Amino acid sequence: DLDAAARLARVLRLVDAPSRWSAASGELFASLRDGALDEFLQGDAQDAEDLVRAEIDRVRPRCAQVAAEAKLHETVPVALDEPTPLGEADLGLVDDIFSVHLPQAFHGSAERPSYRKGQHEVAQQVARTLGQRKLLLVHAPTGTGKTLAYLVPAILWSVRNNVRVAISTYTRALQEQASDQEVPRALAALSRAGVLELPRVAVLKGRANYLCWRALRLHVPSEGDGGETWLAWASVFVFACVDDSGDLDRFPQRPAFATGSGSALRNELDGLVRAVRSAVGCCRSKEDRETCGAEAARVRAERSHILITNHAFALIRPTYFKHVIFDECEHLHDQAGNAWSWSVTSREVREFLRSLRQPERNNSRAPLDRLEKLVLRGEPASEPLEACQTQWHEANGALDALETALETFKNWREEQRRKRESRDEHSLLREYVGGIDPVATPELDPRALAGARALVRAHSQLSTAATELDVALAQLASTLDTVRARGIARIRRQLELARGDMLEWLTALQNWIPTSDGKPAFVKERFYDVETDSRGNDVLSARVLLPQELLGRMYYPALESGVLISATTWLRGGFDVARAYLGLDRAAQPLEDEEREPSLVDTFHAEAPFDYSRVVVCAPSDAPDPARTRDQFQAYVRRFVAHLGERTRGRMLVLFTNADEARRTGEELAGFFRQRGIPLYFQGMPGIAKEELGELFRARVDSILFGVDTFWYGADFPGETLEYLVIAKLPYGVPDRFHHAQCAALGASEQRRRVYLPRALAKFRQGFGRLMRRETDRGAVFVLDPRVVHGAHRLFLRELPVATGFEESGDDPWTGSGAKLVRGTTDECLHAAFAHMEMLADIRRRGLDREFAPGSGGPQIVREPDTSRVRPIDVADGEVPF
Repeated sequence: DLDAAARLARVLRLVDAPSRWSAASGELFASLRDGALDEFLQGDAQDAEDLVRAEIDRVRPRCAQVAAEAKLHETVPVALDEPTPLGEADLGLVDDIFSVHLPQAFHGSAERPSYRKGQHEVAQQVARTLGQRKLLLVHAPTGTGKTLAYLVPAILWSVRNNVRVAISTYTRALQEQASDQEVPRALAALSRAGVLELPRVAVLKGRANYLCWRALRLHVPSEGDGGETWLAWASVFVFACVDDSGDLDRFPQRPAFATGSGSALRNELDGLVRAVRSAVGCCRSKEDRETCGAEAARVRAERSHILITNHAFALIRPTYFKHVIFDECEHLHDQAGNAWSWSVTSREVREFLRSLRQPERNNSRAPLDRLEKLVLRGEPASEPLEACQTQWHEANGALDALETALETFKNWREEQRRKRESRDEHSLLREYVGGIDPVATPELDPRALAGARALVRAHSQLSTAATELDVALAQLASTLDTVRARGIARIRRQLELARGDMLEWLTALQNWIPTSDGKPAFVKERFYDVETDSRGNDVLSARVLLPQELLGRMYYPALESGVLISATTWLRGGFDVARAYLGLDRAAQPLEDEEREPSLVDTFHAEAPFDYSRVVVCAPSDAPDPARTRDQFQAYVRRFVAHLGERTRGRMLVLFTNADEARRTGEELAGFFRQRGIPLYFQGMPGIAKEELGELFRARVDSILFGVDTFWYGADFPGETLEYLVIAKLPYGVPDRFHHAQCAALGASEQRRRVYLPRALAKFRQGFGRLMRRETDRGAVFVLDPRVVHGAHRLFLRELPVATGFEESGDDPWTGSGAKLVRGTTDECLHAAFAHMEMLADIRRRGLDREFAPGSGGPQIVREPDTSRVRPIDVADGEVPF
């Protein structure tokens, strides 16, 4: 790739002449001198690998230097001996900050008003909660400024009492916003108010998010490796040398410069980043721990007053946090379900075994195959190597048997599905496996009983073989110091990582069919199943059935104080729905057999700061019903987005409920928008991470973004970047077997009230909240799902600040105190939106005032739905809301 080589040569010439550019960096590059790189390359006859290894031994990653500085401070305690709330003087200081100092700091800023009453009130509530041994549930509507509202009192209380406070968020975007933007603002406000004690602040994520320096050293490329391999390694090496945290989420996803073989470089980068992630037990020596990003993050976290983390980490490490503020708290329910559940696919196990050994390949680079060539018979490593090979064969055979037994179970399950209601399918795995114990469950027919016994036997054999393989791998790794061959250190690292990976899937496998005295021992608090993932793989799952129950009974009572805050805690006119969904009512009402005191739960509702008369909400009545005519609805969505985007010149976010639909729609419309010079970004685009999509969209005012999941929550696109929000479909969940298991545990109506509807309504409200981010914002929201104005589905509209009524007949007069609701044909909705945005004259001038119709105003992509594979399904009245 001569072009890429020339670009790289230019970069290296610049690097070797720092006098031309380093002055602007201050002291950062002061020690560099011209010509040093050339001297290094010319001054030694060693090969490239030896040169790099010699130099890297003299270097330490930036995160290690930061951690060494952090060790100069004492560890910050996680708890207090007794309740210690803020004193009256500090409560008055909080008032001064929000009524005087922050308004002065933001005076004249277009970014926010000078004073926010709701923000001030939320800050007062948080200040009165911390240190009081109670929980606070807060509704902070979009635009309240909730991050500053909880950061200022949290920082003040933390430094006054020298105790750690965790800020837990759902999305990385909010973590970065809090640490990079809001924390400096909070510190500035406190300093302006005369607070001299400023806190230490750190971000903490799971171990695998951080770079392991030891692993990077082990993966120095060889002399014969290609340019992409060297460039990928150099990119990660430079990142490690300059990034304070070693957090691989911060590693640039795009290559430093374009190459002709972009995909090859991308593959090299992806593979290397996976290989250098920290893992459990990855660094055992003192020197290695000091340069491991995960260990450096732990050191900083333990010495920090404010620790910004994520819900999953906060839930799995409860002893690490006793005072927590949960932002985007509506996600705690699902995050608890994920954190306290187990799942593994048979494909994961198969790929794991292949990563250790591939005997069918002559040139296999798998560690056991490489050691087979390097270890001589009679050496200390030869015996544990043979044990590893034996247990590998045992595990491989057991996995074959398990996959066969799973197919037999799925065939039996399909037979049972034809005989039963869908709501009764959730217990089929329990029934099948439990059938081998006729005392516990009704006896199966002989064929099913044989299949169940084969399944349990294969599961037990795989579990045993994997356990023995782990022991053998540990013994083998401990003897590798006696093997004198190049690359042994990297092989030992591979074995260490393999043991960590195996521990995860083995734990999940064992919990999938728990046993006691050799018999299945399922527990009623969990849902056991063989599910199917998006790739068609079997997923062996043991999921927490009611996450809110564990949150309320075990997690919240262990906290000393907690704040749960979001823009979606006020649902259906009160806090009861959110309290039930999050398990707070369970925390406040212990059962008779629970030896604990009731948790005290307070609530607070902040007023909405925005004038929603600046928004028009449009509900086209002629859109196809997505529940009845899915293909026609998807074709309608594509035509609508093309029609709208061409007229608005972008400025549009389209929220989907399905990742495949977002990707397919993006692929089909890419050419249409490219011809019109309108940048289109969508989740699933090759080579662009979802974090980058948001940055690309935010950087312009003429682009379109198709998003799912995380773009419903926390994405911040203020101003002209986003003026048209399209919600393709109501975010109902799919009533699968897990759903029906919850219904069986709670009752169908109670599950709908406590779980199903809260999740859907909160997501819809959060999606709507993407539009208005500042007081000066305005725009149009299109809800393309026609069900939204009918029957029980109108619950969704009631969650929005619309000023129009909800009666089926006629249009209610708009009062002007909220968003105007337009219900009519697609053309009527579009006309109302363009009139609201004062776009009609511009659209006529460009000759785009055509009506919306199939085949016009958009790409020719309409296809007739394929009905050959459609089969009717029976759904009981009231079973699902669609």
